[in-house]
Amino acid sequence: MSQTTALTRTAWVELKLFLREPGAAFFTLVLPVLLLVFNGSTGNDPDAALGGAGFIDVMVPGYIALVIATLGLTNLPGLMATYRERGVLRRLQATPVRPSTILGAQLLVHSLVATIGLVVLVAVGAVAFDLRAPQAPVAVAAAYVISVLGFAAFGFVLAALLPTGRSAAAVSFALYLPMIFLSGAVMPRQALPDWAERLSDALPLTYVVEALQEPWISGTWDVGALALLVALVAAGTLLSTRLFRWS
Repeated sequence: MSQTTALTRTAWVELKLFLREPGAAFFTLVLPVLLLVFNGSTGNDPDAALGGAGFIDVMVPGYIALVIATLGLTNLPGLMATYRERGVLRRLQATPVRPSTILGAQLLVHSLVATIGLVVLVAVGAVAFDLRAPQAPVAVAAAYVISVLGFAAFGFVLAALLPTGRSAAAVSFALYLPMIFLSGAVMPRQALPDWAERLSDALPLTYVVEALQEPWISGTWDVGALALLVALVAAGTLLSTRLFRWS
């Protein structure tokens, strides 16, 4: 079997397994849409408190960042750590499947599900809440791809370091919860107190939100945020490939 065939088949199996987990599908694909629907009653009129942007225009990029973080921090580490703990990876070691195939299949599924989440959010926002089109769609697309890769790499590093599914879940949620509330992913950063805004500057998800929001609303590239996310991709890829363990 070629590595391409192995990658495709492994990704297909992993996608079916993901869709069979109602909790994972709900928190990744349904919860962000529910947040959009619940908050859509505020409308999308320009708001001086948001720099002249509409609430929906600000929050849809944030909810896209929420999808990316949910996949990278709560799904990938726990799944890979559980596979190792239960001996799934050890059994795969006896096959011609390479570590790159395992990681690549997870990345394909991760990217596909994230893109489904993005499409659903944008569709609901545009049809129901007058979401405006991105001012710089190419910049938004670039930020999205880099963010997905960065948080996938982050998740792979956690999966390599944490020995069990339970420990991976505990550490992942300890990182995930403050990130989503402080980064602007579920509420505008402008609504946070000053100390929380300063704290959020240390969180990688903050730069995902900024890298998506800036070109979406103002049409400009957030070069600083993108540079930090590219560094996250590079460091995470290097560490995850070096730290990968079958058992």
